[in-house]
Amino acid sequence: MAELPEGHSSRRVVELIFSSGWGGGATPEVEALFRVHSAARAVARFEEARAAARDHGAAARCGADGNEMMRFQCRRGASTDVFGAGVDTCRLGASASAVRTFACSAAAHASAGGGPSTGRRAMLVCRVIAGRVRHASDHPAAAADYDSVDMGNGELVVLDSRAVLPCFLIIYKV
Repeated sequence: MAELPEGHSSRRVVELIFSSGWGGGATPEVEALFRVHSAARAVARFEEARAAARDHGAAARCGADGNEMMRFQCRRGASTDVFGAGVDTCRLGASASAVRTFACSAAAHASAGGGPSTGRRAMLVCRVIAGRVRHASDHPAAAADYDSVDMGNGELVVLDSRAVLPCFLIIYKV
């Protein structure tokens, strides 16, 4: 990881995206922002996930870029101030490596639950290959028929952790 100094153009853009997700409420203070340098193997696995989404994508967007988007994931509060840049996985159906992501930073923050209501937190900004998306309210299809599940309220569960690539780590204070 490499810290982006204040005033850096990438930092300004990421801070703007981060702060826009908080609506009219108070926006947390960004203390530090890091660019995540993923290992070549992680990038290759991400590109494999994109290729797989393209290969079986019926929608034009899926065929073009695998239905790629930028999403947020908040790191759960820890007793130490050490934060990693790996994504947290969860279980959804048969997928043991699903990843919960959110369209906006405030929703990602709220999803982390637990931990202190104030203090230092961390959030990842990730590239996500959503692929074929099934809405949670739809009749469940075979797991092989979709890549992600839209849970509503901006939450998207990506069923394969290889399709999530962290780009930035934001350390912020609530």
